[in-house]
Amino acid sequence: MTPDAIAQIYASEIVSGFDIYKPEKLNVLFNRYGDQGLSYFQILRSMGFEEPVSQDTYGHYEENRIHEICIVNANVSQPAQGADISFTLSPNSLDANNNFYVRKWDIILFPNEVTGSVVNIDVSTPSAPVITCRLNDSTERFPALTAGQELVIFTNAFSEGSGQPTGAIRGVWEYTNDCQIIKETIGVTGSEMTNQTWIELTSAGFKTPGYYFLGQVDIDYRMSLRIDGALLWGKRTVNTNLVDSVTGRRIKTTEGLIPYIRRVGNEQTYTSGSFSVTEFDEMDRTLDREHAGNYILGLLGIQLHQDIENALVNYFANTNIQYARQTVNEALFNNNESLAASVNFKYLVKSERTFLFKRMAVLSHPKLYGATGYEGPKLGIFMPINKKKDPVSGNMVPSIGVRYKALGKYSRRMEVWQVGGAGEGLKVTDIDAQNTYQRCHIGAHFRGGNQFVLLET
Repeated sequence: MTPDAIAQIYASEIVSGFDIYKPEKLNVLFNRYGDQGLSYFQILRSMGFEEPVSQDTYGHYEENRIHEICIVNANVSQPAQGADISFTLSPNSLDANNNFYVRKWDIILFPNEVTGSVVNIDVSTPSAPVITCRLNDSTERFPALTAGQELVIFTNAFSEGSGQPTGAIRGVWEYTNDCQIIKETIGVTGSEMTNQTWIELTSAGFKTPGYYFLGQVDIDYRMSLRIDGALLWGKRTVNTNLVDSVTGRRIKTTEGLIPYIRRVGNEQTYTSGSFSVTEFDEMDRTLDREHAGNYILGLLGIQLHQDIENALVNYFANTNIQYARQTVNEALFNNNESLAASVNFKYLVKSERTFLFKRMAVLSHPKLYGATGYEGPKLGIFMPINKKKDPVSGNMVPSIGVRYKALGKYSRRMEVWQVGGAGEGLKVTDIDAQNTYQRCHIGAHFRGGNQFVLLET
């Protein structure tokens, strides 16, 4: 028997702040009780980036690039003037079936601006194709090549009467992640239960009596911290030996934002205390290379936030800031001024992009990632805020978000129920106390990680 069946017969129910308050109200409430800061989970909720999913494991597909480069596998000496050059393709230019992008009669632009047509591709060793290029201008000379060097295919040229080249396709990259069950509990004595504040909760057109008390703020905030930990730092469990000895079932965990960026995104280092505009320009070049959009969210630890403010104080005074704030409010918050104000982004317009900065108190929390030996206060996480179509399902997938388990009317987004021997309704123990349980079943969801940047020392 599960506690849900017991809770259903109560005359009154205790409810979570995640269910009774709009995001902007709960944001302010959390700040009021100790000014502990807005959680990453709350930011996602405020922007509406949460969706239900019916399976523990979920995902989407992302389209690969339409065009590719050649990567050289090993050093090649510079040939003589007018001579051909041959190089072996790097394994990074091949897929699992040894397919590659470059085709005969493609023309490659070398770094010294010499051009050469691909006249032969030797695939006698399928995993190590050898590309031979011939100069378009025989008076020129191909440069020496180094292992790992990138070569650009910039055009192609065919003879009159020739046939068509082999077809080129782009594949899709599959993203998957798992939902994670997170739980929390608080206990209240029977006497304390007479000191509660009553509210009237309207849900789906029905009025339900319920009560809400300060301890519930605590459990909600502790839950948000645990959710934050999973969404930011969690790693998917691949250890088959991590099994609950009571239930016999495996523990599933979700991959969080930072491990996801380290796996598929970009890492950039900076010197703490001397952040400069050039660091920001380097990151912007990365975003541009990966075709990131116009709105970039930056979640910052306190030390990095201060460094950026000191370095970019003049940029923050940009006259376009007010326009950017209005545009972002329309795009992300549906013109909800109070919701935008409760999240309180700081805006920067630079390099034709709008950056939304948010100091994340959780990164400098002395009992969490700001503890001695942890680098949370110096971290910065930058990612585009947009939606793109899944080429397989056709669904629009946001760049960041959270998924929660739900099917039909049953949602495991945030469940709260009571078991005890005090309070209204059926008593199930002889103890003059009431335990309140909270449970959620959620997971992180990210898209386009190649456009994400982790800034660290």
